[in-house]
Amino acid sequence: MYLTILILPLLGSFVSGFLGRKIGITGSHIITCTCLILSSILATIAFFEVGLSSSPVTVYLFNWIDSEYMTISWEFLFDQLTVSMFIPVLYISSLIHIFSTDYMAEDPHNQRFFSYLSLFTFFMLVLVSGANFFVMFVGWEGITECLKWDNNINLTYSIICLNIKDNVNLNPKKLTSKDRIGPHNIDIISLIIGSALGDTHLEKRKNGIGTRVIFEQSSDNVEYLMWFHSYLASRGYCGNTKPKLQIRIRQKGKVFYHYRINSYTFSSFNWIHGMFYKIIDNKYIKIVPLNIGEYLTPLALAIWFMDDGSSLGKGARIATNCFTLEEVNSLCNVLKSRYKINATPNKCGKDKGYIIYIQINSMKIFTKIVKPYLLPSLYYKLGSCK
Repeated sequence: MYLTILILPLLGSFVSGFLGRKIGITGSHIITCTCLILSSILATIAFFEVGLSSSPVTVYLFNWIDSEYMTISWEFLFDQLTVSMFIPVLYISSLIHIFSTDYMAEDPHNQRFFSYLSLFTFFMLVLVSGANFFVMFVGWEGITECLKWDNNINLTYSIICLNIKDNVNLNPKKLTSKDRIGPHNIDIISLIIGSALGDTHLEKRKNGIGTRVIFEQSSDNVEYLMWFHSYLASRGYCGNTKPKLQIRIRQKGKVFYHYRINSYTFSSFNWIHGMFYKIIDNKYIKIVPLNIGEYLTPLALAIWFMDDGSSLGKGARIATNCFTLEEVNSLCNVLKSRYKINATPNKCGKDKGYIIYIQINSMKIFTKIVKPYLLPSLYYKLGSCK
């Protein structure tokens, strides 16, 4: 029973992580939450058996190192302190799992998040129940790695430091772009790459010390823009203040209502700027990177489609008017080679550039790839395949 307390969160993590696509988001929620609840029940029983009855239990598995001068074993000790710690760890973790089923509902990687969350709980239990420093070290390192994998450790440290400074009335020094060096996980990179193919502008700041993301949308797309802002703000890439409606007077006196997001400046974004821009006549001109196939993930493709995509008959289109025919052909080849999507460049008219037309026979494949990442309010862009 005692080892089962540890194994159940690990089992939930493995199932959610390795079989996440088969069991789906709901299946991942049910399995991980059930494993944590069952483990909590067993921990409660262990508390009555060990904590109240003062009868500690030791579970020996095997020796990791067995030599003449040193013996290190995989061994767990369930004493009064251990089972007392199990209660808050498992009860709180179970509540976090249940709360996250709704809180993380819009995140496209629910299965991975719940896998890391359950694995984090497992390593917490290993740290608490380890009978020697080696087992406790494994638990501590596992906790640290889970935080790194979930891209939360730097953000957590920043929040803690800011809270401490606020509490003692200090004025923390503003970070410069050189201090913002990442690392950035694949989701953030995908968000920037996908939107850079669409409406995002990457601005190289003064003296070239850093790059910031500038994302602008009309008032018609306010829901998508707010989601974009929330995605960046929740991960520490821009301020929490929501963008405000702005008014711009265009040619012939036409009034344009729009919202704009400016990210913080990162020196570690310079390589993305270098991919997407070349200098022509002392001006930065956006291009399609030659290695775009390496970075066009399903999330990046969905972001690109939410930016510039729409239905076209029984197919779909993605606006690529600012790119050359050669670049558009390159994007079509990437869609074909990476995702088996048949797409062709279509001319929009004289001096209006080209669009990418996704053929009818590829709409099911395309929909299956991008729909998990689309906002429900933008499903209409998929036409009859939504």
